[in-house]
Amino acid sequence: MKQINPFILIAIILVVGFFAFKMMSFFGCYARIEDVSECWKLTAW
Repeated sequence: MKQINPFILIAIILVVGFFAFKMMSFFGCYARIEDVSECWKLTAW
């Protein structure tokens, strides 16, 4: 198995963590107000 560059590994973890956080924010918002378009505006850029 080839060694992965630690900087690339850190970048991947940050990107995945960021998207996971966005998804959790969106679903948490949806559970509270149940309005997809409003939640999309709040959680999306």
